[in-house]
Amino acid sequence: MLPPWALLTSRMWRFQIPYLARHFRVIAIDPRGNGRSDRPPRREAYSRAAHVRDVIAVLDAVGAESAMMVSASPRAALLLALCVEHPERVRAAVFITPQLWIEEGFVRPFISSPRERYDGMNKMNPHYWRQDYRGFVEWFARWTASYPHSTRLAEETVRHGLETDAETLIYATTGFGMYAREEALRLAREEVRCPVLVTQNGGQAKYPKHTSGPLAKATGGRLHVFEGLGPVVFARWPVTMNIVLRQFFEDVRSGAISGRAAART
Repeated sequence: MLPPWALLTSRMWRFQIPYLARHFRVIAIDPRGNGRSDRPPRREAYSRAAHVRDVIAVLDAVGAESAMMVSASPRAALLLALCVEHPERVRAAVFITPQLWIEEGFVRPFISSPRERYDGMNKMNPHYWRQDYRGFVEWFARWTASYPHSTRLAEETVRHGLETDAETLIYATTGFGMYAREEALRLAREEVRCPVLVTQNGGQAKYPKHTSGPLAKATGGRLHVFEGLGPVVFARWPVTMNIVLRQFFEDVRSGAISGRAAART
């Protein structure tokens, strides 16, 4: 379970780990900048290359020659980089609601100047984070867990977010680096050879949905759409997500699918 965006910790996988651990060995990693990982005070320490090195170091430390890896939303770029740069270490790849390339609607608030007011997506702005970090975290938690009966999920998100601070999150966000759309699809098409599963929300979406289909097609992988469910399926409807993950992992382990031979569903 790959490290998430530094606003969160490996606890974001808390609904997957106990179930999957009954069938597989599960490794979860806190991201640089949060949880029990370090918080280096410089932008370059949070590069995509640094995150790749972290994952490989963890695999080496636990004696895992390769692993079936899972990313969530903006850390799709990390999983793609691992597939391209260390294909021998990635046995299979799962991209959950991938936010793989930069979308103008998401990047514009972050690069904008200070504002008199910060409403809605304009809160995705480093000036606002420095001004009212807790306010941003609480807004983000409510924004992602916007469906009924999600109080606990929102509370957990706030708890994770407050384990770090505005400056660290800014370093982690600006330092990571996303792919351009055409570059991402070219790498997926030409370099990714392991079995791939891509999931897509079928209900509400906080990130654009049009990444999932092209990524699945480019990798020759499975595309699973959670009809009527979303956003954040792995946290709000974990049983549904866990069954899909387990089936894919068991198909990989049994040899039922292998690389470009993986069928779409």
